[in-house]
Order: sequence, then structure tokens, then C-alpha cells
Amino acid sequence: MALRGQSLAELEVLCNHLYEGTDLAQRLQAEKVLLELINSPECLSQCQLLLEQGTTSYAQLLAATCLSKLVSRASPLPIEQRIDIRNYILNYVASQPKLAPFVIQALVQVIAKITKLGWFEVLKDQLIFRDITADVKKFLQGTVDHYIIGVMILSELTQEMNLLLAKPLTIQDRQQESLAMHLLKLVLNCLNFDFIGNSADESADDLCTVQIPTNWRTIFLEPGTLDLFFDLYHSLPPMLSQLALSCLVQFASTRRSLFSNPERAKYLGNLIKGVKQILENPQGLSDPGTYHEFCRFLARLKTNYQLGELVMVTDYPEVIRLIANFTITSLQHWEFAPNSVHYLLTLWQRMVASVPFVKTAEPHLLDTYAPEITKAYITSRLDCVPVVIRDGLEDPLDDTATVFQQLEQLCTVSRCEYEKTCTLLVQLFDQNAQNYQKLLHSSSRNPLEITVQEGRLAWLVYFVGTFVGGRLTYTSTDEHDAMDGELSCRVFQLISLMDAQLPQSSNEKVELAILWFLDQFRKTYVGDQLQHTSKSKHFPFLGISDNYSLSDLRCRTMFYTALTRLLMVDLGEDEDEFENFMLPLTVSFESVTQIFNSSFEQEEAKRMLIGLARDLRGIAFALNTKTSYTMLFDWIYPAYISVLQRAIELWYQEPACTTPILKLMAEFMQNRSQRLNFDVSSPNGILLFREASKMICTYGNQILSLGTLSKDQVYPLKLKGISICYSALKSALCGNYVSFGVFKLYGDNHFDNVLQAFVKMLLSVSHSDLLQYRKLSQSYYPLLECVTQDHMSFITSLEPRVLIYILTSISEGLTAIDTIVSSSCCASLDYIVTYLFKHIAKEGKKTLRCREVSQDGQRLFNFMQQNPEVLQQMMSILMNTIIFEDCRNQWSVSRPLLGLILLNEKYFSELRATLINSQPDSKREVLDQCFRNLMEGVEQNLLVKNRDRFTQNMSVFRRDMAEALRSEGASDPGSLDMMS
Repeated sequence: MALRGQSLAELEVLCNHLYEGTDLAQRLQAEKVLLELINSPECLSQCQLLLEQGTTSYAQLLAATCLSKLVSRASPLPIEQRIDIRNYILNYVASQPKLAPFVIQALVQVIAKITKLGWFEVLKDQLIFRDITADVKKFLQGTVDHYIIGVMILSELTQEMNLLLAKPLTIQDRQQESLAMHLLKLVLNCLNFDFIGNSADESADDLCTVQIPTNWRTIFLEPGTLDLFFDLYHSLPPMLSQLALSCLVQFASTRRSLFSNPERAKYLGNLIKGVKQILENPQGLSDPGTYHEFCRFLARLKTNYQLGELVMVTDYPEVIRLIANFTITSLQHWEFAPNSVHYLLTLWQRMVASVPFVKTAEPHLLDTYAPEITKAYITSRLDCVPVVIRDGLEDPLDDTATVFQQLEQLCTVSRCEYEKTCTLLVQLFDQNAQNYQKLLHSSSRNPLEITVQEGRLAWLVYFVGTFVGGRLTYTSTDEHDAMDGELSCRVFQLISLMDAQLPQSSNEKVELAILWFLDQFRKTYVGDQLQHTSKSKHFPFLGISDNYSLSDLRCRTMFYTALTRLLMVDLGEDEDEFENFMLPLTVSFESVTQIFNSSFEQEEAKRMLIGLARDLRGIAFALNTKTSYTMLFDWIYPAYISVLQRAIELWYQEPACTTPILKLMAEFMQNRSQRLNFDVSSPNGILLFREASKMICTYGNQILSLGTLSKDQVYPLKLKGISICYSALKSALCGNYVSFGVFKLYGDNHFDNVLQAFVKMLLSVSHSDLLQYRKLSQSYYPLLECVTQDHMSFITSLEPRVLIYILTSISEGLTAIDTIVSSSCCASLDYIVTYLFKHIAKEGKKTLRCREVSQDGQRLFNFMQQNPEVLQQMMSILMNTIIFEDCRNQWSVSRPLLGLILLNEKYFSELRATLINSQPDSKREVLDQCFRNLMEGVEQNLLVKNRDRFTQNMSVFRRDMAEALRSEGASDPGSLDMMS
């Protein structure tokens, strides 16, 4: 085809080849000619020919395409020529009302390119292309500007849509439905227009404010405008109702300055009224698209209106209730429209964050609904775990970006009425952790159930990390910090539980959740900047310089625990690898040994030993297998353990030194995971106990030489060390790795010595201190339980004053708030009473073995006959606990009580009579029946056989007594303690 002198017919053939042709060669040829046409001098005249005389829309489109490329060339046309092209196109569009839409769009693009590319060009001292509005006015024959055009469009559209509402759509009204769709899209485009030339980032949808022109006020102030779109939502099918909601999203985002304060309040009231109508008839929200737009709508309400404005709306209480119910339902259906949840959480996050700034007296009610939202999110995520695992669905936890985003929003909501949230989370955490432990220790481990529990625990750890990380300094209280501590404590306990499972199995989701928690905990309670401010190439706490305080060395225990766990991953039975790992400590111990063998600088040696003790404790804590623990024992015994013994002897009055060493010994005595079960031919168990005995005896004898200490010194200088010794001895006695009869058999006095040291240290402590210092009581009473369980011959050999002291400590511990203490007291008393009961039962037997047992028992029996008030007092305490107190360890209390009753039937009868006689005559028969029921089925002189029956009877006895004493006419019987 020749380029010059083309006729209209030839140009239209070119159009057909270009836009409709199916022959590739013809299309390529047409594109080549088009290029030549653009670069030719006849381009403008040819385009004019196509526009004015072309018989098809494709001819006009070709002209627009050529003009667009012509004005975009690198070497621009002269300004005057571009002005002529623009004016020609404006005139052409104004005079051709029936142009195809794609032609109009192409011609408008030409005007846009001319305007954009010539924005800074000047003609006769004027920026000639900037006054586009005035230029458009001239060619539209004086019609109004864009903003007035918008008003006209909206007015016309509202009229058209009102006509649509007058006749509801049916399935057959395809044309009418299409009209409605185009009308709504046009309104939406008008409302979405970038009126100030500063388009918002799409990712910041929730921050968008629509800058409606002032000239549009009349439409927005008309109540019927909002009513129209709410009516359209209720009347149109889902796809169209979704568009109506999209328009309402923009209406809700209108800039504040468009209204006066009364106008804005009225406008907000109409929006809230529409929300109420939608929530009262929520059927349309079952469509995902409509549901999503409604969630956006709710979020925009809070984005553009303050909480103080919302609470002033008449319908606010009812609407906030409906929104809360809607949110809770949405969260419970976790698999439905997860992206929409973002907007709901945004709404509640911003509502709660605004509470401190509300100045009105109207109730915001968020303290009622925010905890319910938090609860719904937590429980729904826990409930989804079994469904996801059993049905093989996509796990929400795998989408960490979404999870973290939602948790960040939830943490703000959770801080409203934080006590309720923490109470719920503690309850759920304890319940799921206990279930997890039961599954792990079950004889028939169910892998599916274990996986479900681990999934729930992963979610719970994420929640704890989120809530702890959401702490705000300016709003937090000591009570909130204590709650964070309760939650964090449970995660740290879970870490220990999970670590115990590491050799066999682990769960990646739980581990990732724990890492998230630790990071949040560090940021909140440790400090986010610590990692950036440190300038030590190495860890500073690993040094022994005087520049660091001794308290800094505590970090070494955790550090070496972590290192040793990494070592354990591939250690197996590789002793050489273990020796290499211990080499730095070996060098240090050798240095300390040389220092001890010469005149030495005490401070340097002391610091080295403190650090080594903390290092070894961390290592010992991580070695939970028999093989690895044996490697450590072989490494430390006998050479290096003697250095520790020497340090206790030298520096017994310096807790900074003795405490780490004693704690190391206590850790060595722990038979965790049966790691101390040495081979049958190995004496290691006995050797280890002997070393512990030496250290405890050395420390006990030396510490008693300090004499009387002041109140502020008694715990750090004395009681703390004693409590650690008691913990170590308890672990040794209950560890089942030492046959204690061996010591007496071979004349070894280490066992007797450590028991005597236990008594000497005990007698130096007052009863009040035993219960006042928690760590001391939690080490003494469990130790006493072990001694009374397996070593009653030692108890019976004690002097009467010592027995009185021990029994008095048990009596006082029975009423302790700490259940560890009270339960251990019950167990110790049970062992003593059982031992005494068995002695009485066997008293008439004459065999040699029974005579030996009888001799020990006779001493105890004689003591009890001389001091009958001891057991009677304890019976009074236990009966008071059962009848009048909230007994949290009922099973433990029932075990010794039966023995006390059988040994002291007369005193029990007196107690019963005291209580019954203190009540009105009408109640005495009921109470007497309660006591008869308590002893029903309990046979005389049969203690062990009757225990379970008595425990069952006691449950009924407590319930019946409570009802009887609570009923009308009953009087306060006071205490059953007849010893007073």
C-alpha cells in the first residue's frame, strides 16, 4: 500500500487489517504503514480525514491512536500545533454525541497526554496547558466544571435509582439489572475520584478520607441520599448490593470539614441507623463480597468518626451490641472470609485505643464487649486446631503474616479489662498443658491427640506473647505486670516440658511460638536496645574481671545450658567430643587446683570457682540421659569435686560463693529422666551420695558456728544455704539410686552424719522462719516427707525434744496456704501414724524381726502416750480444715485423718460431741448422721484397707456438713480445737 495520497477507502482497509484482520502478515504490514503514517507530513490531514469522513468507529480509533503517538514523540510538535490539536479534539467530541465509548476514551487520552507533557511549557508568559477546566468549558458551551458535573451526575443517578427501587428487580430484568450495575459503578467512580491529586496507597485502605468538593454538600446533606443506598442494599441481588455497600464505604469516609458539627452528627446518625438495619436483617451478609464490604464499612466509621461522637448517637448502645455479636460470630467461623477479619479487628482496636480520650459521660460499653471479642478470637483459634488437623485443612498458623497482623490488633483489644483476658488465658493454658502432660505420660500415646494439643499450645503461646508485648508503659499497673508474670511463667514451664521431650520429639509450631514469645518478652521486660549497645566481642559474663559484679555471672548457667543442649543433639556416646567440649572448664579447674595448692589470691580463686559452679550447673541441667550424665560424673569425680568441698570449707560465710556450689550439688543429686541409674556394678550412686553428704555436713557444721544473726542477715547468710542443702538431700533420698542399707552394713557413717546434720540445722531454725521463708518451707517439708516415708527408724531414734520440734512443725504446716507444704505435712503425718498403727497391730507377735521393729515402734508409742496432745491437736486441725475451710487437698488430708481417728477414738468422739452440742436441737440429729456416715463401712483396726472408703465418705461428709451448718437456725460452732 502506497503511503502518500491515500484515499479514505485505503485508510479504512488499513483499519480493518489492523483491528479485525486475522491474517498475521496483513496486520504486520498495516502496523508498518501506520508507523510510516505517523512520521509523514500528511499525518494530521490523514487523521482529520478519518475523523470527519470515516464510516466506521475503527477509522476514528486509528486517527486517535496516530494522534496519541504523534504528540508523544521525543521531538515534540510546536506549542501552537498542539494547542490546535487539543482544541480540534475538544470541539469534535462536543459535536459528536454518538461516538463509541472506546473512541471517546482514546481521544481523551490524547488531550491528557498533551496536558501532561506540556504542563510546564509557557506561551506569552502563560502556562498554556494548565487551565484545562476553562478550556473544556469553552467547547462544552458554558457547562459547569467537573465538580458541578459530578453534582449533576449524582443527582441524575439518584433519580434513576429511585425509579429502579419503585419496581423491584426480577431474574428476567437483565437490562434493568445491567442499568443498575452501571449506575452504581458510575456513582462509585465519582466518589472514588482523586479530588486533590493525592491518591491514597491501596494498602492503606483503612486510612482513606474522601475529599468531597464543597459544591456537593447539598446531596450529602439530603437524608434521602444515604437512605437510597441502604434501600438499594436491601433490595438488589448480592453483586449489586455489594456495589451499594462500596458506595456507602465512601459516604462514610467523607471529610469532616464538609459539615458543620450539627450536620455531621445528623449524618453519622443516619449511617448508624443504616448499620442497625443491616445487622437486624443480616441475610445479605452471607455473600462473601457483601460481607467484606460491610466489614470495610464498619472500619471506616471508626476511622472517620471519634468514639466521643459515636457514643452520642441515640442508637449507639444497641448498635455496638449488634456489632459485637456480628464480630463474635465472624470470629467463630474462622474459615469464612479471613481477609475481612482485618477490618473488624481494626474497628475494635481503634475503639479501645480511643477510650482514654473520651470526655463525654455517655457509656462506651467497650469494657463489656471488648473482653468478649478477645475471648471469641482465642477460643475460635483453639477450636479450629482439631478440625484443621483431622480434615487436613490449611492451617491458619502457617500464614504467619496474617496471624501477626491480627495478633497486633488483638493485643490492643485485650488490654481493655485485662483481668478478664488473663483469667481466661490462664485457665485455658493450665487446662491444655495438663491435658498435654497426661497424653505424654499415657501408656497408649495417641499421636493425633498429641498433635492437637501441641497446636492449641502453640496458639496459646502466641496469645501470651502478644498480650505481654502489648504492654504500654503509660497505662500499665503493677497488677497488670503481675498478670503478665502469671502468663509468662506458664510459657517458661512449657519450655521446660518441651525440652524434656526433645530427645524423642518436638513440634515446630510450638517452638516458633515460643521464639515469638521470647522476643516479645525481651522487648517488653528486658529491653529492645540491649543487643545494639553491647560492645564486647565476647559475652562479658564469661570473664572473671572485677569490672563485673558477681550477680552478672548468673547468666553463665543459662548460657551453658543452651550450649549443652546443642551438644546433645549429636553427642550420643562420643566421649572424645564431650572431653573437647569440657576442655575450657578442665583448664580452669586445673588452674584453681594449682592455686589451692599454693599461697593464693582468694578473690581471684573465688571468682573462678563461682563461674565454674554456675557453668557446671548449666551443663548438668541439660544432661538428661544416663550416658551423658555418666560422662560428666566421670569428668568431675574425684579430682574436681574435692576443690568444691574445699571452697565450702573456706568460704562458708560468703553466700555469693557457697550458693552456686550448693546449687550445683543439688542439681547433681537430681535423678531427672532416670539419668542416675548407674550400672549394677557401678559404685557411682554411693560415691555421689557420699560427696553430697560431706558437703552438707561441712556446710551445716560451719554455718551453725555463726551464732545468732540479725533478722536481715538470717536468710541470706544461713537459711538460704540450709534450704539448698535440704533440696539436695531430698533429691538423694527420693532418687532411688542409692541403697542406704549398705552404709550401716559396711560401717560407713556418711548416711547417719547427713541425717544428723539435717537435724542440727533444723533445730537452729525457728518454726516461724520455717513457714515464713517460702524456699525453706518448700525444701524442708518435702524432705521430711521422704524421711518419714523410708527412714522411720531414724525418726523413732530422735530425742523427745527433737520429735516435739518435728511434730510441731508438721502441725503448723497443716494450715499453710502453700499446698506443697500442707500436702507434704499430711503425707508425713500419715507415714508416722501408719508406722505407729502397724506397731500396735504387731505388738503381740514374738518373732525376732517383729521384735526389732517393735523396739523402734515402742519408742514412738511411748512418746505418744507421754504427749497425747500432739496427735490430738493435729486431729483438731484436720477436722477444722475439713468442716470449716476450703480444703484444696482433700485427698491428702483424708489419709492421716483416718489413722488419727482410729488411734484416738475417744478424742474423736469428744470433738464430734462438741460440734453437735453447739447446734440447736433441730440440727443435732442431722449432724450426728453426718458423722455416722463418715465412719460407715470403716472397720476397726484396719487402716490401709479402709483408706479409700474413708476418703469417699469424707467427700459426702464435707458436702452434708456444709449444707447443715449453712441452713437456717444453725449457729457458729467456732473452732474444734479443744486443746485451747
